[in-house]
Amino acid sequence: MDKEVIVLNTAESKNQLASCLKHADFETEQLLLRSVTEDDMPEVARTWPADHHPLSDGEAQEAIAYMRGNYERNMKGSIFHLCLAVCGKDHPGTIMGWCGLDGTRNHAEPEIFILLDEEYRNKGYGTQCVKELLRVAAEEYALSGVHGGCDKENIASARAMEKGGMVQYGTEENGDPLFRFTAKEKTGQ
Repeated sequence: MDKEVIVLNTAESKNQLASCLKHADFETEQLLLRSVTEDDMPEVARTWPADHHPLSDGEAQEAIAYMRGNYERNMKGSIFHLCLAVCGKDHPGTIMGWCGLDGTRNHAEPEIFILLDEEYRNKGYGTQCVKELLRVAAEEYALSGVHGGCDKENIASARAMEKGGMVQYGTEENGDPLFRFTAKEKTGQ
């Protein structure tokens, strides 16, 4: 069987790959998980951070600049912070919440996060986000694993992590569950 091999042997092609990873949009059955731009300022002001008050235009611009700066720092094998807007495919301009991977503690095995506005919870969107973020972590960024956790009363988040492919491996001292996803190494390639 013939295999196509792509060799990145120039600085330009390596920069193109890095650029694709830094500004990629991802899809699930119903959702778009995407980076934000200045065009998203009204929605960022309305939803960021998901559990607080709306931002001023200036604060929204700062949040967008912060996220875009983080996109530039992410690369294969290392996530600094990947924050993506969660939008429905049927209404891509409306931000339903946020999801991503936070590598603050460990760049090679970041923590997953999902913050959905209340009206979008308990509809399977969290599970779709988990599945796609784990795929992105393993396939797009070549990360070895992802960690997650939630409040012990947040049954919906725990179920989303389990349905999305994570395994509970323990609990915090206070009883909050801890989850992990380990990327499988591809063999025979």
